[in-house]
Amino acid sequence: MPDFATLLTSEPLGMQAFWVWLTLGVIVLGLEIMLGTEWLLWPAASAGVVALLTLTGLPIGFVFQVIIFSVLTLTLSILSRRFMKKDAPAGDINDPGQRLVGKTATVLEGFGGLNEGRVIYDGVEWPAIIEGDGDVRLKVREAVKIVKVSEGKLVISRAA
Repeated sequence: MPDFATLLTSEPLGMQAFWVWLTLGVIVLGLEIMLGTEWLLWPAASAGVVALLTLTGLPIGFVFQVIIFSVLTLTLSILSRRFMKKDAPAGDINDPGQRLVGKTATVLEGFGGLNEGRVIYDGVEWPAIIEGDGDVRLKVREAVKIVKVSEGKLVISRAA
């Protein structure tokens, strides 16, 4: 029976190992595409890295390949938690209006005594109304904050 060191450093499995790891990566990536979890991306990427490592000719045995795969998957998963977006909008994620809330737009015209006018955000012109009943006057090119989207209009307030 071979010892543990021999299992870790045994000759690489060559092209067979490459195809095994590549197939595993493609299957996991396919599952990620179907499920959209964002967590299966990291095992798929790790399997791809191990597949490439098997082509280098380094004496990486199967057990060591599994260890590399596990460490890479765990490391990438932990790092992704740190760098992935955490500020998902509340409410219906399919409502594009929710994505505008909190963004800064620029006044194009209006906002005299009627509290209505037009603003531009990300190259798109929007009709807008000022939040509240006060007599607020905004200047052209003034930055405003989008508070909500209501009946196809942006509800805005002065940018802080």
